[in-house]
Amino acid sequence: MHNPATTETAARLAIIVGRFNRRLRSATGGLSHGLLSALASVTKHGPIRLADLAQLEQISAPSITRMVAELETRGLVARTTDPADGRAALIEVTRAGTDAVLLARSARAEVASELLMTLDGDEIATIDAALPALERMIGQV
Repeated sequence: MHNPATTETAARLAIIVGRFNRRLRSATGGLSHGLLSALASVTKHGPIRLADLAQLEQISAPSITRMVAELETRGLVARTTDPADGRAALIEVTRAGTDAVLLARSARAEVASELLMTLDGDEIATIDAALPALERMIGQV
């Protein structure tokens, strides 16, 4: 059985994260949220096969194929031959792709910074203290 306090916390967190995410979505450097997410994954995990990228992004193979084609058209990723299997391709980020990710991260950090500036020092310290637990919760550390 769920603890009522945990259920309430989860509900509040879901609402807050959703609203925060909507604010950040506007700061993507001209890429859709999906394209930016895929590009960031290639930046972090690449060179990577399409199937592995689809799994990371939790989307279908046809969807990731379309996304990578769009990123490739924009010059943000490039395909190379997989040295382990000449029939397969690897996707790797280009310099322009790295720059696009850095630009989007900077824009998102600016949005977050503007939101944090509406808080007092104690509130900012409370959020800072919660970050390690939030990072563990979503497996980012």
